Amino acid sequence: MREGMSTEAKVYTYDPGCLHIPEVGERVRDFTVDSTSGTFTLSERVRKGPVLLYFYVIDFGKTCTDYMAMMNERFDELREMGVTMVHVNNDTVENHRDWMRHTGALYEHLADVDAAVSRQFGCIVTKARSPKILGNTGRAFFLVDEDMTVRYRWMADWPNDTIPMDELMGGVRDALHH
Repeated sequence: MREGMSTEAKVYTYDPGCLHIPEVGERVRDFTVDSTSGTFTLSERVRKGPVLLYFYVIDFGKTCTDYMAMMNERFDELREMGVTMVHVNNDTVENHRDWMRHTGALYEHLADVDAAVSRQFGCIVTKARSPKILGNTGRAFFLVDEDMTVRYRWMADWPNDTIPMDELMGGVRDALHH
């Protein structure tokens, strides 16, 4: 290493203003956004069973691409639990459709282009090693039940952090039985 170089990567920060992160047991507000299947309204969807909202950083990112393959492998397991998973970030419906074709994604994707839903759930990247993703949707999972109540929550500390699929499935399963 050259003299004067640091081994620590630079960390960039972003202040999104006041963000509230819903806690387990807390009711959430309804929202409606465009999706790859038309229009998505949370209150309408949870009437059919719990919804697992997966917030993620960016379409076509390496971490998201690898993670999508693991999620696709768990599609039937979620369906057997009666859970519908939808993916949320601030890309457009058209980008999401391209992404779905690229990855073979089996899940509906929500176009939160103004990041209003991401902000509602406190899912905004506030620290990163690259400034270009600051302010984008952050990585998190929220399981919302028929009463619009959060039953499970996991949030990444860093944009590239992921939860192991077995841990996620176990957390969802446990939340459904309590």
